[in-house]
Amino acid sequence: MAYRMVEALFGPGAGIPWWAWLAPILIVFARLMYPVMFPEAAAAEAETDRRLAEFRRERDDRGKDDDKGKSKGKAKDKKGKKGKK
Repeated sequence: MAYRMVEALFGPGAGIPWWAWLAPILIVFARLMYPVMFPEAAAAEAETDRRLAEFRRERDDRGKDDDKGKSKGKAKDKKGKKGKK
């Protein structure tokens, strides 16, 4: 069964011509070779990714600090509401 499947994909009576298999292979190969072919662009992209990760880390740290402040305020509000009832 496997032999028939491979023959249907790559054989002389295949529904997909042999040259059509070259495009996906070339795309994958080009994606892997991108940093080698364009080192400046790859370095700039890596720097952008590093800065973005640093920004997200800082934002998450600030978010944790804000959540702590909000949770304290909510706890005080709940105590005040209970006392008013």
